Amino acid sequence: MRITGVMVQYYFTCERELWFFSRGLQFDFENEDILIGRLIHGESYERGWKEVILGDVKLDVVIEGDGVEVVEVKKSSKLEEPARWQLKYYLYLLKKAGTEARGVIAYPREGKREEVVLSEEDVAIIEGAISDIERIIALETPPRAERKPYCRRCAYRDFCWV
Repeated sequence: MRITGVMVQYYFTCERELWFFSRGLQFDFENEDILIGRLIHGESYERGWKEVILGDVKLDVVIEGDGVEVVEVKKSSKLEEPARWQLKYYLYLLKKAGTEARGVIAYPREGKREEVVLSEEDVAIIEGAISDIERIIALETPPRAERKPYCRRCAYRDFCWV
Protein backbone atom coordinates (compact mmCIF):
# COMPACT_ATOMS: atom_id res chain seq x y z
CA MET A 1 0.00 0.00 0.00
CA ARG A 2 1.29 3.43 -0.90
CA ILE A 3 1.52 5.93 1.94
CA THR A 4 -0.69 8.99 1.43
CA GLY A 5 -0.42 12.44 2.97
CA VAL A 6 -3.54 11.80 5.05
CA MET A 7 -1.87 8.69 6.46
CA VAL A 8 1.14 10.76 7.48
CA GLN A 9 -1.12 13.33 9.12
CA TYR A 10 -2.98 10.57 10.99
CA TYR A 11 0.31 8.99 12.06
CA PHE A 12 1.31 12.23 13.77
CA THR A 13 -2.22 12.63 15.20
CA CYS A 14 -3.40 9.15 16.22
CA GLU A 15 -2.07 5.73 15.21
CA ARG A 16 -5.48 4.16 15.75
CA GLU A 17 -7.07 6.63 13.33
CA LEU A 18 -4.34 5.71 10.82
CA TRP A 19 -5.09 2.00 11.22
CA PHE A 20 -8.85 2.50 10.65
CA PHE A 21 -8.20 4.71 7.62
CA SER A 22 -5.82 2.12 6.14
CA ARG A 23 -8.62 -0.45 6.31
CA GLY A 24 -10.90 1.68 4.16
CA LEU A 25 -13.27 2.54 6.99
CA GLN A 26 -15.16 5.56 5.76
CA PHE A 27 -15.26 8.95 7.39
CA ASP A 28 -18.41 10.14 9.02
CA PHE A 29 -19.43 12.08 5.91
CA GLU A 30 -21.95 14.04 7.95
CA ASN A 31 -19.15 15.24 10.26
CA GLU A 32 -19.44 19.03 10.30
CA ASP A 33 -15.66 19.54 10.40
CA ILE A 34 -15.15 17.43 7.27
CA LEU A 35 -17.92 19.24 5.38
CA ILE A 36 -16.57 22.67 6.37
CA GLY A 37 -13.04 21.60 5.41
CA ARG A 38 -14.20 20.57 1.93
CA LEU A 39 -16.00 23.86 1.46
CA ILE A 40 -13.00 25.92 2.56
CA HIS A 41 -10.68 23.93 0.30
CA GLY A 42 -12.96 24.42 -2.69
CA GLU A 43 -13.26 28.17 -2.20
CA SER A 44 -9.70 29.06 -1.24
CA TYR A 45 -6.70 30.10 -3.25
CA GLU A 46 -8.03 29.13 -6.67
CA ARG A 47 -5.58 31.37 -8.54
CA GLY A 48 -3.23 29.27 -10.63
CA TRP A 49 -3.83 26.04 -8.72
CA LYS A 50 -3.21 22.72 -10.32
CA GLU A 51 -3.80 19.29 -8.88
CA VAL A 52 -0.76 17.12 -9.32
CA ILE A 53 -0.95 13.38 -8.80
CA LEU A 54 2.26 11.73 -7.66
CA GLY A 55 1.54 8.02 -7.38
CA ASP A 56 -1.38 7.73 -4.95
CA VAL A 57 -0.83 11.23 -3.57
CA LYS A 58 -2.77 14.24 -4.83
CA LEU A 59 -1.14 17.64 -4.27
CA ASP A 60 -2.47 21.14 -4.71
CA VAL A 61 0.31 23.19 -6.26
CA VAL A 62 0.80 26.68 -7.52
CA ILE A 63 3.37 26.99 -10.28
CA GLU A 64 4.77 30.47 -10.53
CA GLY A 65 7.74 32.01 -12.30
CA ASP A 66 9.98 31.46 -9.31
CA GLY A 67 9.14 27.81 -8.65
CA VAL A 68 6.64 25.34 -7.31
CA GLU A 69 4.63 25.91 -4.15
CA VAL A 70 2.66 23.09 -2.53
CA VAL A 71 -0.36 24.46 -0.68
CA GLU A 72 -2.23 22.56 1.98
CA VAL A 73 -5.50 24.23 3.05
CA LYS A 74 -6.76 23.45 6.53
CA LYS A 75 -9.91 24.47 8.37
CA SER A 76 -8.04 25.44 11.52
CA SER A 77 -4.59 25.36 13.09
CA LYS A 78 -5.67 23.01 15.91
CA LEU A 79 -3.66 20.15 14.39
CA GLU A 80 -0.74 22.30 13.23
CA GLU A 81 2.04 19.79 13.80
CA PRO A 82 0.39 16.86 11.95
CA ALA A 83 -0.46 19.26 9.08
CA ARG A 84 3.20 20.33 8.89
CA TRP A 85 4.33 16.72 8.62
CA GLN A 86 1.74 16.01 5.93
CA LEU A 87 3.09 18.92 3.90
CA LYS A 88 6.71 17.93 4.59
CA TYR A 89 5.84 14.47 3.27
CA TYR A 90 4.61 16.04 0.03
CA LEU A 91 7.83 18.08 -0.24
CA TYR A 92 9.79 14.88 0.43
CA LEU A 93 7.99 13.02 -2.39
CA LEU A 94 8.60 15.89 -4.81
CA LYS A 95 12.27 16.03 -3.81
CA LYS A 96 12.61 12.29 -4.45
CA ALA A 97 11.03 12.91 -7.88
CA GLY A 98 13.63 15.60 -8.61
CA THR A 99 11.58 18.73 -7.90
CA GLU A 100 12.41 21.22 -5.19
CA ALA A 101 9.33 22.98 -3.86
CA ARG A 102 8.20 25.37 -1.16
CA GLY A 103 5.36 24.52 1.16
CA VAL A 104 2.58 26.65 2.60
CA ILE A 105 -0.17 25.69 4.99
CA ALA A 106 -3.12 28.04 4.63
CA TYR A 107 -5.74 28.57 7.31
CA PRO A 108 -8.22 30.82 5.42
CA ARG A 109 -10.72 31.15 8.27
CA GLU A 110 -7.92 32.36 10.54
CA GLY A 111 -6.30 34.57 7.90
CA LYS A 112 -3.05 32.72 8.52
CA ARG A 113 -0.38 31.20 6.27
CA GLU A 114 2.67 29.28 7.40
CA GLU A 115 5.68 28.50 5.26
CA VAL A 116 7.05 25.00 5.67
CA VAL A 117 10.51 23.83 4.66
CA LEU A 118 11.95 20.34 4.46
CA SER A 119 15.26 19.92 6.27
CA GLU A 120 17.61 16.94 6.13
CA GLU A 121 16.56 16.13 9.70
CA ASP A 122 12.93 16.12 8.53
CA VAL A 123 13.82 13.64 5.77
CA ALA A 124 15.15 11.21 8.38
CA ILE A 125 12.02 11.65 10.53
CA ILE A 126 9.74 11.10 7.52
CA GLU A 127 11.62 7.95 6.48
CA GLY A 128 11.25 6.62 10.04
CA ALA A 129 7.56 7.54 10.03
CA ILE A 130 7.05 5.71 6.73
CA SER A 131 8.50 2.53 8.26
CA ASP A 132 6.34 2.92 11.35
CA ILE A 133 3.22 3.59 9.26
CA GLU A 134 3.87 0.36 7.36
CA ARG A 135 4.21 -1.47 10.70
CA ILE A 136 0.94 0.00 12.03
CA ILE A 137 -0.95 -0.83 8.83
CA ALA A 138 0.27 -4.43 9.05
CA LEU A 139 -1.16 -4.91 12.56
CA GLU A 140 -4.04 -7.37 12.77
CA THR A 141 -5.87 -5.28 15.34
CA PRO A 142 -5.86 -1.52 15.85
CA PRO A 143 -3.51 0.12 18.35
CA ARG A 144 -5.07 0.80 21.76
CA ALA A 145 -7.27 3.86 22.01
CA GLU A 146 -5.66 6.81 23.74
CA ARG A 147 -7.80 9.73 24.80
CA LYS A 148 -6.52 12.91 23.18
CA PRO A 149 -7.84 16.48 23.27
CA TYR A 150 -9.34 16.21 19.77
CA CYS A 151 -11.08 12.82 20.17
CA ARG A 152 -14.54 14.34 20.58
CA ARG A 153 -14.30 15.95 17.09
CA CYS A 154 -12.71 12.92 15.37
CA ALA A 155 -14.64 11.28 12.55
CA TYR A 156 -13.60 7.86 13.95
CA ARG A 157 -14.61 8.60 17.57
CA ASP A 158 -17.35 5.95 17.55
CA PHE A 159 -14.75 3.25 16.88
CA CYS A 160 -12.95 4.15 20.11
CA TRP A 161 -15.34 5.63 22.66
CA VAL A 162 -18.78 4.06 22.23
